[in-house]
Amino acid sequence: MDAPDIDLTRRTEPLSLSDISRAFGLSRSAAQKWHKPPTQAATGNKPPARQPALHAVAEATGTHLGPDILENARPQYPVSVVLALGKALGYLGADGRPIEQPPGKGRGKWLPTRPTIDPATRKKRYYINHLATALNIDNETVEMGLSRNNTPYLPPDGTDEMGRIYWWTPTANRILKNAGITTRF
Repeated sequence: MDAPDIDLTRRTEPLSLSDISRAFGLSRSAAQKWHKPPTQAATGNKPPARQPALHAVAEATGTHLGPDILENARPQYPVSVVLALGKALGYLGADGRPIEQPPGKGRGKWLPTRPTIDPATRKKRYYINHLATALNIDNETVEMGLSRNNTPYLPPDGTDEMGRIYWWTPTANRILKNAGITTRF
């Protein structure tokens, strides 16, 4: 990831979609999808089942977004919402600064390199790749175990703003304990 030219830890004025993308080192289309994802012809042009990520994070943090943001083609989001989004998706660390190793790129639901921060509770969320690394197995093995309800995998605690499953720290540590792993998150 190129060094972003927007430091969210010092920013005070609201951010446009272009500003948000630049802060995370992404194209503008990424922030546009987080504001209002395009409808898909395959779903009969229905809106997505899940709330857009920026809206979900604002709701989780108790930030009211008025029609000037929700229905505007050029919205300006509060810095607090953008910081929480970056932490929730895995672009920013808990300190609000870009992580040194960028999240996976490409299509689909990439997995964050570090645990993310839940915008509502501010608790850490661990993903399949974190468990796989701790268990010394590959991601596909964890996914297969989940689909077959195999132990030591406990059901995920939830899904994040992008639909990726996660576990809270206590649940992830129980999985490690059930597998006989002595290290903990």
